[in-house]
Amino acid sequence: MKTNKTTSNTSDNISQFSKVIRIAGVLAIGLGAIMQPTNAENSQVNPAKKSPDGKGNMPTFAQADVNGDHVVTKSELLNFPYLLQTFDKVDAGNDGQLEQHEFQNLKMETKREGEVK
Repeated sequence: MKTNKTTSNTSDNISQFSKVIRIAGVLAIGLGAIMQPTNAENSQVNPAKKSPDGKGNMPTFAQADVNGDHVVTKSELLNFPYLLQTFDKVDAGNDGQLEQHEFQNLKMETKREGEVK
């Protein structure tokens, strides 16, 4: 009789374990679906989408400042190659970095040249 009781306990344990695994799986899927980055500091910045005519949309300063150091460098603009053409024109300090006011000049200069709408 002891053998039947052991077998019964083992079956009960396996059944309970299976339920726990299913619940954990459902919770993991649910949490994975709702856990999305909600701010720019914790998520990858999406590059500006290209419009149908092949010209790009202007990113915000925050989108261009990928590392969040409050300046934009040429390497940060690799996702926005159409902006690199006017980078040197607006880099007032010739330091390879654009502060926010210089980035606004980049935006105006690029629009003036007809690259971005």
